[in-house]
Amino acid sequence: MNAKKLEKWILLEQTGELSPRRQKILNQCPGVQERRDELKTLFDAVSLSAGEPSPWAATRIHARVQRGHRPVLLSARAWRPILALAACLTLIVTTIDFRSDSSPSSVAAVAVGEVDEWNVQFEEDLTELEGLILAISDTSLDIMEM
Repeated sequence: MNAKKLEKWILLEQTGELSPRRQKILNQCPGVQERRDELKTLFDAVSLSAGEPSPWAATRIHARVQRGHRPVLLSARAWRPILALAACLTLIVTTIDFRSDSSPSSVAAVAVGEVDEWNVQFEEDLTELEGLILAISDTSLDIMEM
């Protein structure tokens, strides 16, 4: 009998899965007791408790699952590339619109006709917009920088 088959049968014997017929064959082979002693020494050296999870494992797994259910808000650092992309797209669209077929006189006439006064509601809207911009960025915003 080759060594691999012998070790396999000895392992099956230790777990109680070896058939009685193979048990008889195994007992008749020379060197079986030496292999049994070697494997017993190895099993005794390996602690079975090392494979068991710690008592806190379930708590940690539950905490990770709970963290996964929270809505993820992007940090200010993550918003910067998005805002930069939005600014670039706005610049491109504005440039394309500016170079369109509209004549400057008609655009100026529309612009002059739609001029509104600076009113309290407009001031409140600008203040709210500034607050939103401050909320998504971590740096202070000076109105003169705009």
